Amino acid sequence: MAFLFSPKSRAFNDESLESYLLRVVAENFFDSYEQLSLAIREELHELDFEAHGAFPIDLKRLNVYHAKHNSHFRMRALGLLESLLGLPQFEIQKLALLKSDRTVIGLSAVHKNGVDIPLSFIRYHSTMGTDAIPVCPHCLSDEPYIRQIWHLTPIEACAKHKCQLLHQCSECSIPINYIENESISHCVCGFEFAKGCVKPASNDEVELATKLMSYKEDENSLFKSVSISQRFASLAWFQRRYLKNEDFPFNAAVTYFKAWPQNVFDELNLMTLNADNKLIDLFNRTSFRFIYGELIMGLPHIYRDEKETHFIRQTVLEFLSRLVAAHPKSKKPNVADMLVSISEAAVILGTTHEQIYRLYQDGVLSSSFRHKMKYRIDPQAAIFYLRQVVEYKNSFGSSDQRMYVSAW
Repeated sequence: MAFLFSPKSRAFNDESLESYLLRVVAENFFDSYEQLSLAIREELHELDFEAHGAFPIDLKRLNVYHAKHNSHFRMRALGLLESLLGLPQFEIQKLALLKSDRTVIGLSAVHKNGVDIPLSFIRYHSTMGTDAIPVCPHCLSDEPYIRQIWHLTPIEACAKHKCQLLHQCSECSIPINYIENESISHCVCGFEFAKGCVKPASNDEVELATKLMSYKEDENSLFKSVSISQRFASLAWFQRRYLKNEDFPFNAAVTYFKAWPQNVFDELNLMTLNADNKLIDLFNRTSFRFIYGELIMGLPHIYRDEKETHFIRQTVLEFLSRLVAAHPKSKKPNVADMLVSISEAAVILGTTHEQIYRLYQDGVLSSSFRHKMKYRIDPQAAIFYLRQVVEYKNSFGSSDQRMYVSAW
């Protein structure tokens, strides 16, 4: 038998977990989420003591990815909450943002519905203070609940109404944050967000909001892959490479990737032309990072269950192959003789540090200097020649086969 009343409208597929629990609060006439959570914890204490301790009192800590330890207890607690509300199995659990066991170009990630999203893309509680969680007044007028997509920092527009999201209260200018205020529809000053004034969104803002989470392919390289995880990886790569502050316009990525790959080839070719002017030593004593920065280490990772190699990875590896082919080995060291680290070699070959060590021990890769016996090489030290690593990779054919290194 249900312990609590569930909202008349069932959980929407695109609703945030916090939004649904606030609707439960309203349906059961509690004054705050804390009152609801204490009532739930008291009931869970009798049903499952471990799950009781995992159910948070603070709404800010509700979502599963916030759990520091034993997030499976948090999921169990949500499952028990479904029974207390008389809901079908997974009705609430499907709304949760989970911890991902993967990283997105080195960034921690959350997981939902098969998609890995950089944690830094989640609007919530930044190191600089409390983030605003913007809303679309027209959407709230249609159905008063918070869409999960509004939590994503790249999203600045409503795809349905083609307007910018509202970040501040139109009445008092306080940043909108329904988790802090525990109100979906109203500001602390009493203003109803559905009556807020919004501006028309730009074409790029609407395109990003419309296509980012769509499973349809598109001519724009950013949306060409049907893998939404790869699209988030593309945005993370763009942010790290070109956007240096927090007030970055993610919609600029839409225009940037329309010109892909010629724009990045032009950029990297210009860096190659200017490499001589930047040198302070010979090329065969200069690290690849010194000229090209984190070009290699910033590439999206390879995951075996991905059906296709990320287009950014393919393009950069193609550039490296062109670079080596255009600068044959000669008596005088050239740009293809620069040095890469074990970590960079592992990224190029799509393999592990251990296999790179094995290639070095077997003499396949040569070090630029001698090492002491039983000396463990620093993975970040630039010691291998770019030319050798790229030529070895190319000897295994198409990168789509992912057979860069022989198995031992």
